[in-house]
Amino acid sequence: MESQLSFICIRQHTFLDQKYVLQLLPTKITLNQIGKEPKYIIELELQNTISWQLNQMNQLISFSIMWNNIEKQFHSTHEDLLKLRQTIKNKIMYKTVRHLYKPMQQLGEGNFDEVIYSNIQVYLCIDRINGNSYEIKCLAKNQFEDSITRIHNEISCLTNIRSDQVQNLHEVFNGENTVYLIQEYLEGLNLYELIMNVALDRTQILIIMKQLITAVRDIHSSNIMHRDIKPTNIVFKNKDSIEGLKLTEFHLAVHIYPSQDLRVCGTPGYAAPEKFKDSYNEKVDLFSVGCIFFKLVTTRDVFPGKTSNEILRMNKICNIDFKILQLYKLTPEETDLLISLLEIDPEKRISAEAALSHPYFQSDNSQNDQQQLAKKKSIQGQTTGERSNNLLQKEINEIEMNPEELQVDQESPRISAIPNFKVLKKDSQLQSSQAVRKSSKLKKSETQEYTQLNLNKSRFQARNSVHQTIV
Repeated sequence: MESQLSFICIRQHTFLDQKYVLQLLPTKITLNQIGKEPKYIIELELQNTISWQLNQMNQLISFSIMWNNIEKQFHSTHEDLLKLRQTIKNKIMYKTVRHLYKPMQQLGEGNFDEVIYSNIQVYLCIDRINGNSYEIKCLAKNQFEDSITRIHNEISCLTNIRSDQVQNLHEVFNGENTVYLIQEYLEGLNLYELIMNVALDRTQILIIMKQLITAVRDIHSSNIMHRDIKPTNIVFKNKDSIEGLKLTEFHLAVHIYPSQDLRVCGTPGYAAPEKFKDSYNEKVDLFSVGCIFFKLVTTRDVFPGKTSNEILRMNKICNIDFKILQLYKLTPEETDLLISLLEIDPEKRISAEAALSHPYFQSDNSQNDQQQLAKKKSIQGQTTGERSNNLLQKEINEIEMNPEELQVDQESPRISAIPNFKVLKKDSQLQSSQAVRKSSKLKKSETQEYTQLNLNKSRFQARNSVHQTIV
């Protein structure tokens, strides 16, 4: 096998140092004295670990391996060691995360040294070598009986994905009771927080949807399905823009194989109906995207409910009220894409690749020049409370003008009747009151950018909601 990297290492001894040639091969690292067979072989597997040592100038000076229960240390130049570290990352685990990363801020509960194993903890940290910011997600090894298998699967999925719309996995560290995922730092809000605080217009919704479906296309092209796409798992990279959307949280993701046996998992309210049956495939992710699209254009949930069990029951029945879309004056392209994403039959449901070619995306590009589109990328507009009040009045007017819409469409058994006015009013008032509470952190201006929001910490804490993930 051809070597990907080769350099000289020094193994220090009491009387005489020894030189070793390090060879990086596709599946292993070998260390041998010049002219001799390899003495040390390290397989590039997640079960194995390497430790890194820094000097006082925060430069790499050596790495260590465990060999026959004895630590073996090898010295080399900072440049060669850094190249080795960058090349083998995510193929093997590193040790002693504190040596290479400085914790700066808790983005969730817990302590950097003693992780609360029942929860996922996240911290903002600084790379001691280059000063770059990263998120460190701490995963307890004993949270589930198969926690190690789950963690290795998440690492494998993230390593195989190549997409600008997916949160990047930088490195992996192995602790005594915890695995640490070093990930791309995302400063922006998640989509749930954005929906609750800002009334997005249709151009902004289109920008979000195109990025989200691109992310789904990319992970499916990598033969991976996410299985838990929802607003809280969609995060924006920057604080002042809806560009840089990132799909996150791949703890339920799996590699796609034909005829694989998959368990029920995901979040009630965003799960495809076939998940509750014998088998399913990557099309479940597109149904989840459809639920999000429905929420964006209507501010309503596809499957409303006050408790997880109620939402789960509605989700299983999957009796989607498409007729209510008439209240929101959607374009034919918006309506067609939404119905195509929420198609009950996964064989008929649109794919991510086909969705990106849908007229919904093509028509908008011809109607908006680049300057106008760039302006829409900033988060501005009415607060959600103002939007909810406007929608409430709109719903009242629509029902008064179209009383026949209260009847069930007998030709479309999957489409239920429009709820009566009292239900609509109650639902909108509930949304409005929630929005007022959430928007209290905004300035009292009609067009509010969310750069002033200090919600970095709340993004990583469990959302106080009936939407809870089934693991």
